[in-house]
Amino acid sequence: MGCGGAGCNILQQVPGDLGLTRVALNDGAHRSMAGIPSRLLLPQGSLVGLASMDEVAVKALSSPEEKAISGAILNHDLVVPVAGLGGSTGGPAAALVGRVARILGTPTLALVASPFAAEGLNRRASAERALELLSKKVDGVVAFSNDELLRLAPKLPLVKAFQVLGAIMARPLVDLAWSMTRTDVATLRDVLRGSTRWRFGGGSAEGKHRTFEAVEEAFASPWIPSNRDAVERVVAIVGSPDYGEALAGEVAHEVRLAAPRAQVLLGGYPDPSLGSRLRVSVLTGL
Repeated sequence: MGCGGAGCNILQQVPGDLGLTRVALNDGAHRSMAGIPSRLLLPQGSLVGLASMDEVAVKALSSPEEKAISGAILNHDLVVPVAGLGGSTGGPAAALVGRVARILGTPTLALVASPFAAEGLNRRASAERALELLSKKVDGVVAFSNDELLRLAPKLPLVKAFQVLGAIMARPLVDLAWSMTRTDVATLRDVLRGSTRWRFGGGSAEGKHRTFEAVEEAFASPWIPSNRDAVERVVAIVGSPDYGEALAGEVAHEVRLAAPRAQVLLGGYPDPSLGSRLRVSVLTGL
């Protein structure tokens, strides 16, 4: 569920043929919603108040906003709110999606981007408040700092940086869609709930040492702390044309060497489009 303009833009980069239900949620019609088959328009002013309600004390989904979200996510195995934080819609909408999903008993994983420093102190403070609320409503939050992206490519124009970050944020969602079965969702939820902060890294390699190189590149992500002893949990997803039990074992071994204190959950899928390359995505819980 893309929440706000940034969230809907990111959702545009998720392929439509993955068997996912894509929903665009905003406070008004916007071009970022174009092409997404399901759309919700909700008034901005009510989002924070509704999202802040305690779902244990207030279980009734009585407001029109809650009913609309409930209708969109009912009977789904996993709900993934995607948002850019700092604005007036994305963060509060994502938190409200989390509240509704929790009442319905549906696992949730939020993917969110924090503002660039250049966007100003007020927007960054708003993003911190939104992240604090969201963290209370979903099973796990994967946070992407825009500033960390600029450290990798300092000359990248802001508009291009938003596009690149959107593609990166879509990666874990695509990997989960390809690799997870319905019975995996409960296990994923338990792992997500074990850590308060999650970060993403991705790597790819080919050749004799591809497993080592891909895992190392993934853990060298600017969003993952250099102190790997701080990593408590890892969800690793492997894509390769020759994915199988042997390759899964190799990747699991390298992940355990990279994060020796972490509990590891591994999944994967065959991807012929990669040619001879191996791709590894990791979600690290801190």
